[in-house]
Amino acid sequence: MNRRIFIVALGAALASPGAMCGESVYLESIQCVGGRYGLVLPNDLRRLKSLSKLLRESVSEVEQWDGYTATRKTLFFDGLELGIAEFSNDPARVMVTHAEVSKPSWNRLSPFKLGRPAAEAQALIGESAKGDDELKNSYGSDSDTVDFQAVSGVVIRVSYSCYSG
Repeated sequence: MNRRIFIVALGAALASPGAMCGESVYLESIQCVGGRYGLVLPNDLRRLKSLSKLLRESVSEVEQWDGYTATRKTLFFDGLELGIAEFSNDPARVMVTHAEVSKPSWNRLSPFKLGRPAAEAQALIGESAKGDDELKNSYGSDSDTVDFQAVSGVVIRVSYSCYSG
């Protein structure tokens, strides 16, 4: 009886989309913003919102702290989704919590270029990406992570997850 349950559970796990994902690869220099692999974004909220036409924004959480409020929201542009945290005690300051680039028109913001061969992203990452031809691995540091979606050897999406406290 236990063997049957194990086989059914194993089959379900192998059939799940997550089973086809790659490994988590530690790469100390991964950052969401700045550095060799991070996005090039303004750290001023007003300039961030003026990158392009803002389609919408949604608030996901409001945190009350001692003397100020932190608001987590997502900004939606055409082909770019940015998760941010705003702070009432420093209205110009913004912290990026996640980002997803899904259109090549945003290639200016990232060292990883959509519509380009996955081999270019592999070369930028270096030895850590050797053998990851479809960029299925997740590359992360102690705080931030970058993931890719590639189809037929071409990068079609880049996603960043950023530590935000």
